[in-house]
Amino acid sequence: MPTAAPLSTIIALARAGALDHAWYQFSAAGYDARDDDPAALTVKGRLLKDRALRASGEERRGLYLQSAEAYRRAAALQPGTYPLINAATLSLLSGDRGQGEEIAREVLERIAAEPDEPETPYWRAATEAEALLILGRMEEARAALEAAIAAAPRAWEDHASTLRQFIAIHEALGADPAWLALLRPPRTVHYSGTDMAGDGIAEALEREHAGFGFGALAAGAEIIAAEALLARGAELHVVLPADAASFAALRVDPHGSDWRARFDAALDAAESVQLVRPLGAAPDARLRALAGQIAYGAALLNAERLMGEAFQLRFGEREAAPAGTGEDPRTPLLSVLAVSVGAAAEAGFETRLGEVREALALAQGTAIAPHLSGDAILTGYSGPVEAAAAARLIHGRLRDRMQLRIAGHHGLIHCVRDPFLGTQRPTGGGAAIVEAIAAAIPADTICVSGDFAAMLAVASGAPSEANWIGELQAFDGGSAIGLYALRA
Repeated sequence: MPTAAPLSTIIALARAGALDHAWYQFSAAGYDARDDDPAALTVKGRLLKDRALRASGEERRGLYLQSAEAYRRAAALQPGTYPLINAATLSLLSGDRGQGEEIAREVLERIAAEPDEPETPYWRAATEAEALLILGRMEEARAALEAAIAAAPRAWEDHASTLRQFIAIHEALGADPAWLALLRPPRTVHYSGTDMAGDGIAEALEREHAGFGFGALAAGAEIIAAEALLARGAELHVVLPADAASFAALRVDPHGSDWRARFDAALDAAESVQLVRPLGAAPDARLRALAGQIAYGAALLNAERLMGEAFQLRFGEREAAPAGTGEDPRTPLLSVLAVSVGAAAEAGFETRLGEVREALALAQGTAIAPHLSGDAILTGYSGPVEAAAAARLIHGRLRDRMQLRIAGHHGLIHCVRDPFLGTQRPTGGGAAIVEAIAAAIPADTICVSGDFAAMLAVASGAPSEANWIGELQAFDGGSAIGLYALRA
């Protein structure tokens, strides 16, 4: 008999977008029938809320109400403001404003009666603000929210979560959400350029209210921008096309030891440092341009995750765009997919491969023909938009017929011509990354590397197609590989 999935696994499935599979595992483990387990009821409320967000009309309202009941039952069994405030908000969203207000008053009573509840100062005050908002007590809600922000002024992800919830409440109440701007984070900048003077950079960052920066650290404008971001207390996220020593040797050291000292200092102070793959490659114009685009996409993704805005600052010449696949057939710019349908030793494996093959035949923009690599199917596309469309096509056609794991990665992928089959095949780190992602992700999901998600954000003009779910530990000596769930 298979082992029941723990609640932590079910939550991970939901975060990765596998809502149907998460609900199947939840039900198969018998959690859906457990009305005496507050932890199971809380997860049930979460799953029903996620399902409601995918539905519309009466179905959505019904799911919201079921979610509210699950949270309310959890709070009755194990008193706490977290499930109770969710029950209040979801009741309101279901259309039952009276029940929402009733539970909101209960939340306020519990906060007053239990000042030592084990909750962070931010969430305690934000919960109070949410209850007041449901009750229409706007001025008091604003005062409580201001207190929450004062308790954790840089808890950007918590602020974003609150903002999403409060916007939904305002829509249900028909109220003006303009005042919620106090929850918005500073803006995210992608900076780049070759200008050595860097005049006006600090002023531009101040004018644009920049609080997060993504870019490289070439001598001149880029280092000046990084220093200006750090000076204003912003988060600096460095994206380099090569290891620090190789990049500095080419783009920093020729301009003198002072620039190298400033490079080292900025690198040490950065919140994160990402090396764009393939590792070990010379930081030529193609790789530098790719790193620049990935940095821009990462800025877009950061702004969306935090419910903020992104913008670009360029100083001096702009790097040339990455060359297409035709310029260097050995290392084309590709979006590679790995499709896993189980192990070769399992019954029906070849039948499942045939079904994937039929689905892939309908996809557009194929640059690398589908082929088997171990137990996974690998294929390549001219860009992330085409690869994402192919992944969704396979997922949509086959998700009900088999347990699919679809992974994606984008970059300069080394390829060789297979002399036995006469076709191009991705090899090396690019193929290894996408296969490692496919092996690590839950069933019924489409998950892509951070590089893929960033390039998709740039190509589509909006980053709303993927959400961050974690990291895959690097196996090649580089920085961790960010993982994003692609929305089906």
